[in-house]
Amino acid sequence: MTASASASAAASPPPPRLGSLWGVYWLGAGVLAAPVLYENYQQNWSLEQGQAAPIVLALGLWLLWRRWGWMRDAAQASSPWASLVAGLLLALAYVGGRVADQYLLESYALYGAGLLSVYALYGWRSLRRGLFPFGYLLFALPVPYTVTWALTSHLRLWLTQGVVQVWRTMGFNVVRDGLNILVDQYELAVQDACSGMNSLFSLSAIGFLYVYLRRAPPAWYYAFVAAPIVLFAVAGNFSRILFLVALTHYFGDAVAQSYLHETAGLVTFAVALAGVIGVDGLASALLLQPRKAV
Repeated sequence: MTASASASAAASPPPPRLGSLWGVYWLGAGVLAAPVLYENYQQNWSLEQGQAAPIVLALGLWLLWRRWGWMRDAAQASSPWASLVAGLLLALAYVGGRVADQYLLESYALYGAGLLSVYALYGWRSLRRGLFPFGYLLFALPVPYTVTWALTSHLRLWLTQGVVQVWRTMGFNVVRDGLNILVDQYELAVQDACSGMNSLFSLSAIGFLYVYLRRAPPAWYYAFVAAPIVLFAVAGNFSRILFLVALTHYFGDAVAQSYLHETAGLVTFAVALAGVIGVDGLASALLLQPRKAV
């Protein structure tokens, strides 16, 4: 063995053998995670805007398990003091969230605790190797209402104005009242779910997963793919609202709000996802060399 190889081995100690302590670790993790998952189910996952989160969570954990061996092979010493300070701060955030009944704070504290666990046990290099799985799990976290409101309020107004303008040029009896669309004698409310945010998060999660498993590209490529994802999400929901207004005009509100409402959302989502895949295929042929996901 060469001197450089010996130095490398010394700098990268093998992963710690915790033995039966792993059982204690997973028991503690389950005790902390159970109430957070229940609160997310009650306040987010059972609603339309959070229905995709459990699937994203399961896929993110699968990605982490898939990459775990490669992460563990890169084990190195971590800073005990950094781990201790970060652990205390996260514990305070978690307890504060429980006491104040703020499931958002609990969720982010639990996510941070997962990151800290990997760092404390295996070091910074292992944490970097798990960058994509941990980044993907961010899509499963609830988004604060202030953020969604700031992102969707202007977008909903723009979508409402655009839809009304299109149908008025087609001769429809359509009027806008704030974020409501008056169609004949019916009134349609453009809710948060119609702004494109749900499709944006779902498309981003599925699109990034597809790109990662298909190509494992560099980080800049994900930013490149993000732009068409936003465009397809907004365009898909614009088309969905157009379609629902037409259904309301010709068949009435009862038909527009039936299963056709969800069907329109699924169809526009599928078309948008196909567009993202097509853009990825074109961009990868022009910008990337073939690579394989780890």
